[in-house]
Amino acid sequence: MSEWIVNAVTGLPVEWRVFFLSMLPITELRVAIPLGIAWGIPPLINYCYAVAGNILPVLPILVFLDPAIRILSKNATMKRLIDRILDSAEQKKERYERYEIFGLTIFVSIPAPGTGAWTGTLIAYLLRVNRLKAFLAISLGVLLVGVLMTAVSMGILSLSSEHMLLAAGAAVTVVAFGIWHQSRK
Repeated sequence: MSEWIVNAVTGLPVEWRVFFLSMLPITELRVAIPLGIAWGIPPLINYCYAVAGNILPVLPILVFLDPAIRILSKNATMKRLIDRILDSAEQKKERYERYEIFGLTIFVSIPAPGTGAWTGTLIAYLLRVNRLKAFLAISLGVLLVGVLMTAVSMGILSLSSEHMLLAAGAAVTVVAFGIWHQSRK
């Protein structure tokens, strides 16, 4: 599927390819930034196009997801599925409310499948995070993962298994510090 998507943007100037690829939930920055570097786009320009493309859909999704869910809920099967998802999120909401912004930023900034701006936006919606706070947290996560993916794509940072272990340890430390800091308030 990713190959089809990349081929679909082939006729565009390379910067716009990066922009559009970073907008898609399948590719986002994890594909767009390395491809932009491989296509010879200067790293800072590549970063700007990728980050702008990845952030662009967040606010419309935050605004229009609720009406879309209301429309989909008119179908009985979809309503049952949506209600189950929302009930599950509601049960977990208290656990995440205290760390919502910090946790959302960290989640979006992790360069792994199933994370990113699109999933972060869905999580913010399910947990009913204030839209402005969610947008800011997701945008910060996108900025951070953009720096990380640019560094990896340029060979400044390697994501070998040893580095992944070190990065995971650093992420756990940062999250633990954030939780400790939030609990002191």
